[in-house]
Parts: sequence; structure tokens; C-alpha cells
Amino acid sequence: MTPKNLIILVAILTGTILGFYVLGEESKELEHSDPHAGHNHDEPTVQVVNRGEPNISLQPEYEQIGRLQANIPDGWKREQPSSSMRIAQFQIPGKNGVGELIIFSGIGGTVDANLDRWYGQFKSETKESISKSAIKTKEKINGMEVTFSYVVGTYLKSSMGMGGSTTEMSNYVLMAAIVIAPDGPYFFKGIGPKTTMDFQKDNFTQFIHSLEKL
Repeated sequence: MTPKNLIILVAILTGTILGFYVLGEESKELEHSDPHAGHNHDEPTVQVVNRGEPNISLQPEYEQIGRLQANIPDGWKREQPSSSMRIAQFQIPGKNGVGELIIFSGIGGTVDANLDRWYGQFKSETKESISKSAIKTKEKINGMEVTFSYVVGTYLKSSMGMGGSTTEMSNYVLMAAIVIAPDGPYFFKGIGPKTTMDFQKDNFTQFIHSLEKL
């Protein structure tokens, strides 16, 4: 064999070896990058959605509110929240005017600080101040600390306009519950005419007692 032919043969063998090496490395990359590697491709593929999110399983006739679920009383109408600060909003029916339940989470302040702020949106209709006339009780419901509060007075409804004016609505009720859930506090603020809210008081209580962690 001439030197020229020997050089050609060595070049062919080297090229062949390099080709097999590159092919092997590409196969390894495919095994790491292909999620279906090592599986029978004739079998259906299962895709994982909401990766990292726990499965949510609601009880029958329950609705999700943040990371909680609750049984909604008959007649209550769920609405699109009118503010990004609200995680849920319900219209509470009544013969003498509708009430409203708005629900917040992720806002700062202690339980008492938030209740005092809500009390400040009412004006007393008696000689006793709103904060002194407020009824406040505490319970443990499904492993969560809950503070209930009930107040009667003139509701100082503020307008959203630039003037910052308020409308006085007499004989109104604040019916509230603050729930300390595992993912943080939830603030349930119900406001409406006294006749409506008093009629719905048992429904409100049962609604709060139905709350469960998801």
C-alpha cells in the first residue's frame, strides 16, 4: 500500500469513528431532553398542568374563595368584584333593600385594627359610641380562629369621586367575620339595611361555619 493510500484509509477510519461518537452524544442529549424517552411511544402521554399547585377538590355545592371553600346560602348572588382588592363579592337579598358581602385577603393590620377601621365608617344613632356598642365574639371553626362582629348605626357610604363625599344611610348594619386561615387572614365584611342583615344573620353565620381549608 502506497503512503498516499494509507493516509486516505486513516482519514476514512477517523471520520467514521468521529461520526459514531457525535451520533452517540446526540442520542444522550435526546434522552435527557425528550420527556418521553424510555417509554413506549404507542402509549398515550399524560401532561401535567398547574405544576406545583395542589389539586383542588370542592365539596358538592361549595364554592372556592381564595384558598378556602364555603357553602353559599340560597339567594345570595356572586358578583364580579368591583375592585381588585376584593377576592369575592356577594349580593345579599332583602325585601327592604339588598346588602353586600365583600371579602378581602392579603391586607395588613390586626383583627382589632381592621374592625376599628370598619367601625369608623359608621356613626352612632345613640349616645353610646359605635366601638362600645359593637358586639364582638370569637370562635374556632374547622381549626381556624374567627372573630365575629355586629354593629348598628348610620353607615357613612363614601363616593368614589374626587370630592370624597359621603352618603349617610341610617339603620344600617355591619356584619363581619375575620378568619385566620393557614395562608393568612380573610376579611368578610357584610353591610346592608338592618332588616335585611338581621333576616340573613343565620345564613351569614352558617356560611362562615361552612368555611374549610383547601
